[in-house]
Amino acid sequence: MAAIVHSDPISIFMRKIGYSVGLEDTFNRIGDLEELYIKTRDVTLSSWNELVRGPGHWNLKSENIADVFFSLRLIQLIPGDLLVLENLDALAITNKLLNDEEQKKRARAFIMLWAILVNDGEIFVNLLLSGFEKEKIKEKLRAVIMHKRTVMNILPSLDGKNGANRINRVINIERQEKNKGSSGAGQSVASLKRTTPLEAEKMRVITNSENEAITFSEDYFRKVPPRRKDWARSLKLWEDKDGLTQRGKEFISRLTESGYIDENGLFIFWPMDYELVKAGFKPNLLGKQSKSLWDCLIDFGNAYSHLQISPTPISDKDKDDVVKQTEKMLEVFRSLHARKAMLRREIPITIAYVAAVSYACAVQMPILNFPVAIDEEQKGNKRRVAFRRSRNTGGALSMMK
Repeated sequence: MAAIVHSDPISIFMRKIGYSVGLEDTFNRIGDLEELYIKTRDVTLSSWNELVRGPGHWNLKSENIADVFFSLRLIQLIPGDLLVLENLDALAITNKLLNDEEQKKRARAFIMLWAILVNDGEIFVNLLLSGFEKEKIKEKLRAVIMHKRTVMNILPSLDGKNGANRINRVINIERQEKNKGSSGAGQSVASLKRTTPLEAEKMRVITNSENEAITFSEDYFRKVPPRRKDWARSLKLWEDKDGLTQRGKEFISRLTESGYIDENGLFIFWPMDYELVKAGFKPNLLGKQSKSLWDCLIDFGNAYSHLQISPTPISDKDKDDVVKQTEKMLEVFRSLHARKAMLRREIPITIAYVAAVSYACAVQMPILNFPVAIDEEQKGNKRRVAFRRSRNTGGALSMMK
């Protein structure tokens, strides 16, 4: 699996997706892509183009959907090829391990939610908290930006001549003020490359008044809230008539209990420890504000699907079950993306742990503590699962021969 490096390491400190077209009907389109991947054991440029443009498929004229699916970590278009990313693999693995269609939909819903929270969470959840009302959105997003800038500006590792400028530039919401977009012949994000020198922007100092005067264009409100509301409806968190559903209210309540929504009613999701390492920071940069991949998955699984986790210490049977499920996931993982099969000797935990949690959410059973079981497996000379640390994914699992 390709490791994607952020263009600016600080970009991990604001979870947002650029507002282009292509966010409509996301849940069903993810299902179509998942089905294509499982059926053909691959997604090629030609099969992707047929899915996007073909009659009887999505019948889209714009390529913006590829930008959105890249942002959600499903696929990536590169010159002459298409790469499958971690969340599409997690979808396919869970699908193959389940037989019931409703369970498969529940697994897809959780993975879609996970992809949204990791990549757009501070927009999506705060809009949900604001009831998608314009003035409340402005209030919440301004507060989120100011809170994050305040925390980031006091971090010693980000000191320096241009530190504050970079922080203020990245921890923002609106980055494409002049991009009106289009459902037809719009430009993709990749095509919107800068053609003017960057020096003027680099050298310009952001003043306190600019820092406080955070504004939003009408174009932002024309595009962003309706698309996020569609996501919320698809995930059964929102209904147009009554607002938050019962599931939506429980989701918000559990996120508050686990510390993601603060006393001011703001959803703040700081980078996970492995994300910090991947971006070149120390994993303890933010102290207790950063959680592990597994802890975040469990928190969000509990918030959305009432997921429960089996108690520790775990038994030998629990370890056996984790080993068996890891073996099954790895078997499916190796059977997919046929062109890359030789490279799939181990499965990143960004795929395995997501698949394991989504499976538990789908079957509505308590999940075993995978990290504890895997850690126990590393002791002694009879380990069945090997764990390799990775800077890009936090770690990877493989079966011992």
